Amino acid sequence: MDVRELLTELASPRDECIILDPALVSPAIAETIAANLTEFPRALVAFSSVSTAALESSVILARRTSARFVFRGTPNERSALERALVLTPESTLGAELLTALDRNMKRLPTGLRERLISLFRTGDGPSSPDALAAATALARRSLDRYLADAGFASAHRVIVAARVTSAYRAITTSGTPLSHIAAMLGYKSQRTMDAQLMVLLDSTGARLRAGPLSVTEAVSRLTQRLTVRDKRRQPRSSQPQHISTPPMRSLKLVGGTGQPRHARRAASGETVNP
Repeated sequence: MDVRELLTELASPRDECIILDPALVSPAIAETIAANLTEFPRALVAFSSVSTAALESSVILARRTSARFVFRGTPNERSALERALVLTPESTLGAELLTALDRNMKRLPTGLRERLISLFRTGDGPSSPDALAAATALARRSLDRYLADAGFASAHRVIVAARVTSAYRAITTSGTPLSHIAAMLGYKSQRTMDAQLMVLLDSTGARLRAGPLSVTEAVSRLTQRLTVRDKRRQPRSSQPQHISTPPMRSLKLVGGTGQPRHARRAASGETVNP
């Protein structure tokens, strides 16, 4: 009903998504909301008109949270709001995946790391490796090198994984047609989405909806597909060992002992030159 009740509800982290009009909260309240979302990560959709009243709070939410902004009166208002709500990420999945990838993320430059963290938390951001490079002010070759050095499989795989993570809740718990989810994700068809799901989760959208993976299993599969094993750090025992060839045994007569070749030839009746 009011800001006080909102803050009380935020202290009980049982919601997947918060929908907020920045024009209705003060900058101080926006700071409090941002602090709460840092402690209890959840999706935030900021739905407001473009107005002076909303500006200060919007700036705070944009700087301190991974809010997805939808503005009233824009031509794509309805589709943008639908996408923001239907593709609300599974907060636990995103948080645990980022925890699993923490060691890799720490090896990235700060700007790239922050962009990827936001991408996995909201599912909203660059939709191609070239767009990710542009958003982080990196040359494409530099982007690929940084990701490879951090242990990631590829820039394309990272972007697809963020897209899948953002759609996981909709795929597994909503009644939205899978073909419509695929379209909102930017895929040309459900078959294309299923192909990506198979790569990352070993399952199709229909199979996931019928029997969702646990968060732990989904995180495990995503982590395996997103990262590559550093061969330089493999223990010595895992390195291929040289297998020596056993010495050839000398031929033996049946029931006898090994003899020189000329003795064997003589025993068989062959003529042996001196």
